[in-house]
Amino acid sequence: MPPIAIDDATLLDAWDRASPLTRPWRELTLLAAAGESVEALARLPVGERDRRLLGLRSAVLGDRLECETACPECGERLELVLSANALECPAVEPDLESTVEDGEYRVRFRLPVSADLAASGSGPDAARALLALCVLEAARGQEQLDAEVLPAETLEVVSSQMSALDPQADVRLALDCPGCGHRWEAELDVAGYVLAEIEAHTSRLLAEVHGLARAYGWSERDILALGPRRRRRYLELAWP
Repeated sequence: MPPIAIDDATLLDAWDRASPLTRPWRELTLLAAAGESVEALARLPVGERDRRLLGLRSAVLGDRLECETACPECGERLELVLSANALECPAVEPDLESTVEDGEYRVRFRLPVSADLAASGSGPDAARALLALCVLEAARGQEQLDAEVLPAETLEVVSSQMSALDPQADVRLALDCPGCGHRWEAELDVAGYVLAEIEAHTSRLLAEVHGLARAYGWSERDILALGPRRRRRYLELAWP
């Protein structure tokens, strides 16, 4: 996983800029705090972006990921403990292209990037629009085609090949319900999970700053420079 170094003050500043934005610009703005521009990050394959988000999350909160879901069969809640490192998939080439053949159709495509996610929107046709943006060339026999006229079955083949080439962009968890024994696969939205975790973390940081500023009159900069252990100890002393 790419090493990322970020201090609490930088993280808070980045979250202030990121939180009002829509996705995927929110996660890209957060990642840009590590030094790369939003524009450059928007051109990375989605899987590479998510690899970096896991790296950021590990740098801030450690490798242990705690989450929960519900069994779709009986509704029982499952608490999961995951490892960010264990979720890491092999990196892919940024400009990787591939070709698939589906019957008489042939499609050359590239991997989706965050800029494609933004351009395709979030409506009912978003998935098809995303695939169309990534199609570089399409043909039926010798006839060249626009991506928009490709049949849904062919686009599904393209989508499956994209997932195989960039598995980090399509993380799925094999789950087993201890209550009813039902087994299923659940998709993990890496970016959404990291955003929620960072939002909760920044809320805790602000609460620590507020408490210590009230107790001692220190500035935000001085409080954040203390580090998490010393902040917690001072809070214990100030508010026993």
